[in-house]
Amino acid sequence: MRSKMLRNIVLVVALYAVAGFLLVRECAYGGGMGAMYKTCKCLGIEWELYDSRPADGPKKTICLGMVESTTCYRFDGGPVVECPR
Repeated sequence: MRSKMLRNIVLVVALYAVAGFLLVRECAYGGGMGAMYKTCKCLGIEWELYDSRPADGPKKTICLGMVESTTCYRFDGGPVVECPR
């Protein structure tokens, strides 16, 4: 009986880990100190992360779901450039 319960607990923890690995992606980041800035279109929930240091640049977000597309800018709001893979 205990082995089935332990197996079920391990299975649930493994499923959460796999779901987190597959469904949590960094969405918007960069742009600090004149660096490239990346945004995405999230199919799910886009969660904004806050960091109060001025050198970190614009907002940072993570996507809880699937990322449909990404767009990269030379600066925040600047000309569109090709995203590195």
